[in-house]
Amino acid sequence: MNIHPLFVHFPIGLLVVYSVLELGTYCLPAQRRQAWAFPVKAFLLFVGVLGAFAALISGGIAEELIEGSSSDPVLEMHALFAATTTVFYLVIAAAYLNRIFAREEWFDRIAASNRFFAWGWSVKKRLAHFILDTWLLPVLALLALVGMTVTGALGATMVYGPGVDPFVSFIYHFFWAQ
Repeated sequence: MNIHPLFVHFPIGLLVVYSVLELGTYCLPAQRRQAWAFPVKAFLLFVGVLGAFAALISGGIAEELIEGSSSDPVLEMHALFAATTTVFYLVIAAAYLNRIFAREEWFDRIAASNRFFAWGWSVKKRLAHFILDTWLLPVLALLALVGMTVTGALGATMVYGPGVDPFVSFIYHFFWAQ
């Protein structure tokens, strides 16, 4: 039984809304300073990434159920884009998680007790700062959104065929010109 469709649509919705909010708050700097922005985006991102892992796992199970799937180039490309998109969102989520822990004083006290841990913590804080406070965040959010769109189009190609709509047809022919 293929349970992949049960797990795939919820994280898509959450992560697309996250990306739109992230790009919107980047384009409107006044929105970035709103108190609601960070917690809402963090919630969408964390739950979406957890759901994306469930979708990846159920997709791997679905791939094993399909006969001859190992030679299907659309399925292979779909799996590659799904994994890459999840990694983009995971990198952003790790930076968000680091920012959340950086607000806690007890974490800095723990870091101060161990020299190696303190060094690692400072590196992670700088990396999170680079991701969240520079041009890299909107670029990652946009790349993840594009990856999500291509992944969905390739999934639609497998389920409904490459001619289901003009966008799916464009994505299909972009990778496999005929």
